[in-house]
Amino acid sequence: MRSGAATRDPRKNAILIVEDNAAQAQLVRMTLEQKGFRCDQAATGADALAYLAQNQPLLMLLDYTLPDMNALEVVAALENEQGEVPPFIIITCIEDTRLAVSTMRSGARDFLVKDFEFLERLPAAVQRVKREIETERRLKQAELALRESEARLAKAQQIARMGSWEWDPATDRVICSDGLVQLLGLSPQAVAKATLRDLIRYLHPGDMEPVQMALLDCLRTGDPFNIDCRLVRDDGVELSVNAQGEVEPDEEGTYSSMTGTILDITERKRVEHEIQQLAYYDPLTGLPNRTLLGDRLSQAIVQANRDGRLVGVIFLDLDGFKEVNDTFGHHNGDRLLNCVARQLVEVVRETDTVARIGGDEFVIVLTAISHEEDIGDVAGKILAAVSAPVQLDKAEVVATGSVGISIFPLDGEDVQTLLKHADVAMYNAKDLGKNNYRFYSQAMNVKLVERHTLDAGMRRALLGSEFAVHYQPQIDLVSGALIGTEALARWQHPEMGMVPAATFIPLAEETGLICSIGETVLRHACLRNKQWQEQGLGRLTVSVNLSTREFRQKNLVALIGSVLEETGLEPCFLELELTEATIMVNVDEAERTLRQLKELGVLISVDGFGTGYSSLMRLRRFGIDRIKIDRSFLRDLPQSQDNAAITQAIVAMGQSLGLKVLAVGVENHEQLGFLKGLGCNEIQGYLAGRPLGEEAVTTMLARQAAAQVDVEVNYPLNDPLRFGPAYTS
Repeated sequence: MRSGAATRDPRKNAILIVEDNAAQAQLVRMTLEQKGFRCDQAATGADALAYLAQNQPLLMLLDYTLPDMNALEVVAALENEQGEVPPFIIITCIEDTRLAVSTMRSGARDFLVKDFEFLERLPAAVQRVKREIETERRLKQAELALRESEARLAKAQQIARMGSWEWDPATDRVICSDGLVQLLGLSPQAVAKATLRDLIRYLHPGDMEPVQMALLDCLRTGDPFNIDCRLVRDDGVELSVNAQGEVEPDEEGTYSSMTGTILDITERKRVEHEIQQLAYYDPLTGLPNRTLLGDRLSQAIVQANRDGRLVGVIFLDLDGFKEVNDTFGHHNGDRLLNCVARQLVEVVRETDTVARIGGDEFVIVLTAISHEEDIGDVAGKILAAVSAPVQLDKAEVVATGSVGISIFPLDGEDVQTLLKHADVAMYNAKDLGKNNYRFYSQAMNVKLVERHTLDAGMRRALLGSEFAVHYQPQIDLVSGALIGTEALARWQHPEMGMVPAATFIPLAEETGLICSIGETVLRHACLRNKQWQEQGLGRLTVSVNLSTREFRQKNLVALIGSVLEETGLEPCFLELELTEATIMVNVDEAERTLRQLKELGVLISVDGFGTGYSSLMRLRRFGIDRIKIDRSFLRDLPQSQDNAAITQAIVAMGQSLGLKVLAVGVENHEQLGFLKGLGCNEIQGYLAGRPLGEEAVTTMLARQAAAQVDVEVNYPLNDPLRFGPAYTS
């Protein structure tokens, strides 16, 4: 923690940055101070607790993973030690929806991933939370003002009869005080002849009947009345007033007159309305918020239980909303949310509820439903309405959504259970390709538990070194030599054994753990390749895959440069593999990044070439060194004429541009012979060798070195498989 923090006066408007990475903390601080924020720093959870014992910052930026505790443990310690927690935003390298939900439920105002756009998004997020804090302060001030106003009203009613009146039922004449004359804007002529009928005409039409009933009841029973109503003056100004009155008996005990007061409570009503809006409605869209949603859903459950009907709970999450915010700006993101809100309200009935519960999440409550199919019909209409084109600045955006549905009483009998199950179904809809709806089923919970288990296991595996790197050989078809390897992540789970990459890689990409796993593979591969070289086992190229998420990391070039420097591997022996799709996400951004990587001296290859929409000429512009023909084109070779033609074209174009061409997925001699006939440079696949552990590759390289002497005994020098299966068995 910065020295002297404990002796300063409480810094109510400062932002406390709790971040153990000094460089990252300094970048965050500089970014915020440029926007006018004051900042303090703490490097550990303990430092943060010490700071907060004597200071009251406006906001905390809390790194989820600290050296001594995680963010939720810091929050729990604050609650135990100080009884309250200042507003906080979680910042983390881990992009995980479940972790985000967990921290938000623990009180976080936002969850920011430290990706390459983190510093750009940070000031807007801090500013938004600051506005929320100010709104909450105004709410508290309004509540205090309301209590003070009520106290003044009670006192005024006791000691003064400002705005008073007296009515004689016998003559219908009304005597008005100066305060009432001023309140109603009456002229002296009108006051002189005023009757009760004259005053009643100032009542708002909606309040006419209840006020007349109050007057009649007072005359009939002798009980005083106290009623809030609205008055409309001749100039059109509408006032909210509190009217009180009582009858006074004469000497004979009959009610000969009525007296009362009228107090202007317009401001109090305005404050009450503001409090209600802040407490129960979303300030952006005006829709009910989570609190009011809970009340409405509770009422719907009670009514449905009484009538024997169903209640549908529809959970809608917009697909790709983050990309809209990042591409078009938060103001356009807000415009899109407002458009969606209006479309949802138009789809459902007035008796239904549409609520925004945060971010890009909406919940719709359908009441008094007779058949399950009706809910599905509405869900379909919602998806159609949401996908209507929206004009944002000069671009037309088409949004889609994923919808989950739970039904009372089939999927739960209380608010929380129904919302949770609709949420689970929504995630299932996303897993199945988005832009669709799914009804909740118990099997989804099982899948969710499995997903959580796998996610937790991956996090533990990163800490416990359960991830290993295997290497698949790459063979030169001219010399038959092993010229390189592709580094592949392998997870050796202590209980489940070897977990297939197809099982954990997609989840890792979704949660953001792929960046940590990828860095582990990169570091291991570079270090091991350097060690093989130092052992005299050959100067091979090692290929490392980069996912789209990894490639878009803002610190990617610096990370790779740092790993090369730490391991001592020359850049020319590291090849980075990208897919066409990764490059084409943002061509300009990809070109800048690839140019910086090439300046480091590393090699670049395109994996799965031929399945995307890029051209060889464009890839050449990016400085690509090698293309890898996708394995799908090698199936059924040479029998498939289409695949044969595509493969031949790729090889020919690659050679014409001076690019190396490697065929992936070579599994039989027919494929091999066809590729050799085309003049393909290199192959990779089970025919040449399966992915191997480090020890097996070391043995394989040692045999290659020894083969310079005895290889011709069993394998001619021009046999492309002499370092294939025979050396990997």
